[in-house]
Parts: sequence; C-alpha cells; structure tokens
Amino acid sequence: MSFDLSKPAQQAFDHDGRIMVLGGPGSGKTTLSLLKTQRLIPTLEPGQNVLFLSFSRAAVRQVLNRTKDVLTREERSRITVQTYHAFCMDILRAHGRLLTGSPARILFPDREKVTKANYEGDWNKERDRLATAEGLYAFDNFAGGAGTLLTKVPKVAELVADRFPIIILDEFQDTSDAQWQLVQALSERSELVILADPDQRIFEYDDRVDPERLNQVRELLAPVEFDLGAENHRSPDAGILQFADAVLRHRELPETDDVKVFNVWPRQLDTTTHVAAIWLYSQLRKAGIVKPSVVVLARTNAMVSEVSGWFSQAHQFKRKEYGPLTHDVLWDAEISAAAAQVIASVLEWPEPDSTTNAASTLDAIAAFFEVKSAAANNGPIVSAITLRDRYRMNAQALRDGRNVRPKGAKHIVASAEAGLVLVGDPRADWIAARKIIEGADGLDEIAQAVRFVRLFGATDEIGGRLSEEWDRTGSYGRATDIVRRTLDQGRLATEQREPQGFVLMNMHKSKGKEFDGVVIVEGHHRSMFFTDREEAPHLATRRLLRVAITRARHKVVIVRPMGAAPFTG
Repeated sequence: MSFDLSKPAQQAFDHDGRIMVLGGPGSGKTTLSLLKTQRLIPTLEPGQNVLFLSFSRAAVRQVLNRTKDVLTREERSRITVQTYHAFCMDILRAHGRLLTGSPARILFPDREKVTKANYEGDWNKERDRLATAEGLYAFDNFAGGAGTLLTKVPKVAELVADRFPIIILDEFQDTSDAQWQLVQALSERSELVILADPDQRIFEYDDRVDPERLNQVRELLAPVEFDLGAENHRSPDAGILQFADAVLRHRELPETDDVKVFNVWPRQLDTTTHVAAIWLYSQLRKAGIVKPSVVVLARTNAMVSEVSGWFSQAHQFKRKEYGPLTHDVLWDAEISAAAAQVIASVLEWPEPDSTTNAASTLDAIAAFFEVKSAAANNGPIVSAITLRDRYRMNAQALRDGRNVRPKGAKHIVASAEAGLVLVGDPRADWIAARKIIEGADGLDEIAQAVRFVRLFGATDEIGGRLSEEWDRTGSYGRATDIVRRTLDQGRLATEQREPQGFVLMNMHKSKGKEFDGVVIVEGHHRSMFFTDREEAPHLATRRLLRVAITRARHKVVIVRPMGAAPFTG
C-alpha cells in the first residue's frame, strides 16, 4: 500500500532525532509514525525493537491493526506495541528487586479497591508507601516505580535503551505526572517520537494530568515540532472534523451531509435514538460497508444504561415497528457486579439455616457498599463506609444470636426466615430474589445497580450456568461464584472484541477507538452537554464532544432534546 505524505508529514518522516508531531483525529499521526518505523528498522541491531506506547488496550489494538496496512510481517516483528501499564509492569517484574531488595508484587485493581476501602487513612500516601517500602505496586504506581528504576539504576536504563532505541509515545497530551517522569528517564538514551493533539485533552478532572504538559516537553526535551494541522485521513471526504472543530471553537456549524443533528421532544428521545441508530447502520451498508460498526455515545453511564433500555424494546415510528437492537455495552461496571453478587447470595438461600442465609446476604450488602466507596474517583465515600460497617457488624450479630438493627437488615432476616421458593427457572428466580432486595428499606441503589447487569451482555450466559447448576444439584448453591466469574469473563470479552454492530459506551471511554458511524445522545439533567456546573463556554465539554464526534470514519448522528443549549451562541 502506498501513502502520500503532506509536506509537514514528509519533513517529520525525513527528520532524524527527537520530534513531536501535532495533529487532530485522523490526521495521520499513527500512520506517519509507522512509516517512520519502517524507515528506521534497518538501522536497528539484532534484538532491538521500536517501542510504541499508548494508554489503553483498545488503542493498542487499533495500532496493531494499522501495522498490518503499513508494515510487512518481518517488519511487524520489529515493533513492540504496549500500554504504559504493561511496559512498566514488565520493568518492575524484571528489575523491581533492585529498589526494595525483594521481587516486585502487583496489587491488581480489584484487590486495590477492597484494600483502599478498608484503609482508614490517606490511601494515596499508603499506596506510595506500599510501593517504595514493600515493593507492592498498584496500577497508578507502575509508571512512577519504573521511572524511579530507570533513574536510580543506570544499568536498567541501559538495558531498556538497548532493547528499545526508538520509542513512539501516543496521545502525549494526556500523560500523567508519573508517566512524564518515566518519559524523561527514557529520553536520556532513546530517541523519542511524540504524538499529540492538544484539543483531545479530556482528562483534566485528573489532577495528575497537567494541562501544560506539551509546554513542559518543549522546555525540557526541545523536540523539533511538525504540525499536521487539520489533515483528516480517517474520514477524508467528510465534514466530520470541520463540524467537530466548529463545536470546539464555538463557531458557526458547517453544512455537511456527514453530520445530522436531530432536536426532538423529550417523549420522542427514545424512539428517535433507536430509529436513528438503525438508519445510520443502513446508510453505512448502502455505502458498501458490509459489517458496519456503530457506537452510541452518551455523557454518563446512567444515560448509557437508559439508551440500552431503549434498544431492548420495540418502537413505532411513522407507523412502522422497529424491533429490539442487539448491542454490546462497554463501561466500568464494578458496582453493578457487586449488586449482582447480592442477588446471587439470595439465590443460595434455600439451605436449612435461615440465619446463615441472611448473614451471607448482609455480608454481600456490606461488600457492595465497600466497592461503591472504593470505586469513587475522589476518595472514600463516608456514607458508603458507614453502611459497609453497619451491615458487616449486623451480619456478625446475627451469627452471634443477637438482633439486627437496620430496617433493611431486618427485612432480609424476615425474608430468609419466610423462605424463598425457587422454581428452577433462572430468570424467574432471579426476579424473585431481586424483589426481596427491592423491598428492603435503604437498599434502593442495589436494586437499581443490579438492573445494569444486562449491559454486560452476559445475562444469557449467567442464566445458562445457573440452569446447569440447578440441573446438577437442584439448587443454586454456587450462584455467587457463577455470577462473579461470568461477569468478569463478559467484561474481558467485550473489551477485547473488535467492534461490530451496535456498541454503547460513555464518551470518555470512546477515546482511542474508531467506528464507521457514531450516534451521540444528549439526555436531561446530569447527562446534558452544557450545564451550570462548568463555566461557559464549556471548553472541557467541547473537547469531549470533539473526541466523540471524531470517533466516526463516515457519518455522525446527534440526538438532542428540544431546547438544549445550542452548540454555538
């Protein structure tokens, strides 16, 4: 395959030495970096590779797919594509003992969340102490630990540089402080190719991501800069990027057939979104795309859940019926998984001892609030910690023969004593178990969160496995284990699967991904694009919208409530 490079891209391609390439979505930064890799491979010694670092597994997958269009099989064997986390974990596992005297150990996210929830002090300080004093690294400490290794142990830095003399750094505007420290250490011995788009900086809520990062690069590393500007190879014949830039700059929107905006009355939002997704899919098919991928993006997980509910029902539009849409959902789902564990614990009730049954469910409820607190971005949630401790203490009180106090706990105990009659139909039995939780005072959020389980695309798998357990034993005695394993596998499979058909996710999660078509849905209240919580002209939201719009290769549909604040004033 041949590639025509613009003048600045050709100059970047030809330049030897440290460079920084700026450009918007689809401007060809990745392709340019791979072409440059192709040019530099003959200069590598045996055993050396070019290292390409990105932020997410999805981005890594996109790059690996792109290498097939640019590099030969032999050339692909000379490039290593990894996330920052994977690269740093490899360094820590291989050489971490040089910092603490013992092999590095990994505190994976699920265990970190529980450990964090049980820690009463400043978790950030404790997490740093675990890394530096005990060699136990949480994910957020990977880059800092690897950077410290490269800085303090020159031999390790030499080994890394000898293995990777050329390093490509993707989406550099979102680099955290620790990753920036790591990059500075890498720059001492390896040549850097830095790729960045200042207008895709959407993680400013994270105080570890400095908005001045690119200026820091300019000051400390002094790369030669090449700006690809508004080039757009993702959708070169489309007005998508021009529309996205107009939204970003708060300018008049261009007329383009590639972006459709529908303003509808609130009662029509569900039907219009459903029909718009089907229409977009059909348009892509007519354009010759055999198996189009269509992503539906919303600002919040709650709105994603709502859209999933719309897609799960039939709708009538202009006297024509549109059936339910099969779809996948990608999102962070620990809380819903914890809620499902509560329902699963109820399914295990038909054992002789009602006290043991009720106590197990109270423990599962405590675990739910523990996960809720641990999953919070801004530190522990005091109310959730209080409820965790309350239900945990009441579970122990029940086992000790004492009375429970919270109304919700009393309801659980009474329900367990009354017994739960199961019929061997996983769907009917699941609903019966869920109704017990729905009837418990103070547990509304568990009942709400568990309804999101259908978003995993794993409900059929859960039902099948529960049915097998019932057929084998006449009970759901291993329900909690079955549900946990099924949801874990479902999340992993969904994240690793190539997008086809309809996929739902929030806007932040879409970064680094590409789809044939994009549907963006604005809801009400917290899921509205422009709110008073952010000062006008809402620059952070406009950057996020630009990212969402430019995930499309071909067409974009935006569905907004009538009366929503306009994109331009």
